Amino acid sequence: MNLKETFTSAYQNHIQNKLEKAEDLYKQVLKVSPDHFQSIFLLGSLLIQKRNFNPAVKLLKKAIILNTKFADAFHNLGFAFVEMGEIEEGIKFFNKTIEINPKHQDVYYNLGNAMKQMGELKKSKDYYLKSIQIQPKSNAHNNLGNIYKQLGEFKKAIASYNKAIEISSNNSNAHFNLGNIYKQLADFNKAKEAYKKALVNDPNNLETIYNLSEINEEVLDEDLEKRLINIKEDFSISKKNIAYKNFLLSKYELKKKNYEKEFNYLLKGHENYFNFRKLFFEKGIKYQLDELPQISELENIDQTKYKSNKKIKPIFIVGVPRCGSTLIEKVIASGKEHIPIGEETGIFSLIVGQKVTQKRSIFSDIENFKEEIIRKYKEKKLIQKKFNYVFTDKSLDNFLFTGLIKTIFPHAKIINCQRNPSSSIISIIKNNLGQVSWAHNLENIFTFFDIYFKKISKFRNMYPNFIYDLNFEAFVKNPEIEAKKVMKFCEIPWDKKCLEFYKRKDIASHTASSLQIRKPIYKNAQSKSIPYKKFLLKYGKKYPWFK
Repeated sequence: MNLKETFTSAYQNHIQNKLEKAEDLYKQVLKVSPDHFQSIFLLGSLLIQKRNFNPAVKLLKKAIILNTKFADAFHNLGFAFVEMGEIEEGIKFFNKTIEINPKHQDVYYNLGNAMKQMGELKKSKDYYLKSIQIQPKSNAHNNLGNIYKQLGEFKKAIASYNKAIEISSNNSNAHFNLGNIYKQLADFNKAKEAYKKALVNDPNNLETIYNLSEINEEVLDEDLEKRLINIKEDFSISKKNIAYKNFLLSKYELKKKNYEKEFNYLLKGHENYFNFRKLFFEKGIKYQLDELPQISELENIDQTKYKSNKKIKPIFIVGVPRCGSTLIEKVIASGKEHIPIGEETGIFSLIVGQKVTQKRSIFSDIENFKEEIIRKYKEKKLIQKKFNYVFTDKSLDNFLFTGLIKTIFPHAKIINCQRNPSSSIISIIKNNLGQVSWAHNLENIFTFFDIYFKKISKFRNMYPNFIYDLNFEAFVKNPEIEAKKVMKFCEIPWDKKCLEFYKRKDIASHTASSLQIRKPIYKNAQSKSIPYKKFLLKYGKKYPWFK
């Protein structure tokens, strides 16, 4: 084939999703003609599809040098950077795309995605609406629904998902997200229906099958097990699907009480899930396990220098994942005073992270820092006069920001939710915590736990009476006694309804505990980890807190 024929064949294979063949043919073109613009651009875009970002970026940077007015090259380059976790760099190229083509629908859609990752929910919503204004595509309505869900506006979220489905009935993501929101709202029949519709349009999506299995165990039949076992783990299947294949197979081994096989499937699932977003997770681990714990100014704060807000009285629940924090939050918020539930806002972590990225001191402009914190809580409708400015936030890593919390909100309450470490660790492995970068590898999990134990001990000594230590095992054993103590610490009236949180129709949880909060407090949680503890010994033996 001549050059033109080779390129045409490459492009045809590309649009038919025959990526390996297309990649090979594009490379053949570039061997003969290294500056062949279309091949450079399309090969870079193809490599993004394959999540091979570094060579994709190199090619797309060459493309924008060769053609400085081709908006799609700038857009795809921005998309690659966002997927790599370099969001601010990606936004620069998105903005350049808009300069070239102000009506580029996809760039507003992806700016919405980028702003969501940065925690800028209002900006994210505005970009999705702009994208819809240019062209009302199904995916933009779907992602707008995700923003409404995060803002706690569930009716608007459901309406957005349904609009996405109205535009494109085969949008499996919209059906999937509709299933997730109905599951969070405990409308399990509608959740099942939505998941099943998602599978009609995407029958090989194992994440959907996994989520459906959590509310309908009948899905886990022999036919599915055989099908899963026969799936080859090669380039034809995504790392994400391989991960959920292994998570699903672990459920079968749990039924058989083959705990070691179950555990190995879980570890393999986490390994593949990590590799699915490897670059993004690696950046997260570096920041969360290496950089953030070393920021000395988070511990050495002269609080007399700064004006604090004495009116706002948040209740922060901190700890490690799967420590019982969701249950405690619902108990606190379910008395006579139904205070706003923040769940995992991630606000302190987000804004501190932005300062670190910008290489700026946290205290270089503490007033703006404080105002930004308050603005984000207001955006989530958590700071309200009618609730006496009380709300909850169970972003568990807020223990790292205890000094900042004390500085900005001196009348805040911090509840340190403690649970047997092996129970929490096993529960992390048995539940995919998704975007938590360190939660997919046992060594990283133990490192994070060690950081937690050291930091909470230090802050407890620095700020006596500011942190309330709640023992989760004691709580489930004597819930009324322990709940009364917590409510007294929070200065909120006790009511027996606190322990009837599971009866409330107006609560939802975005976390892995969304199903547990629909049931009364159960007392056998710790015993569930006993068969697995031996698998943790080689990791835990060097840590004094692991017993």
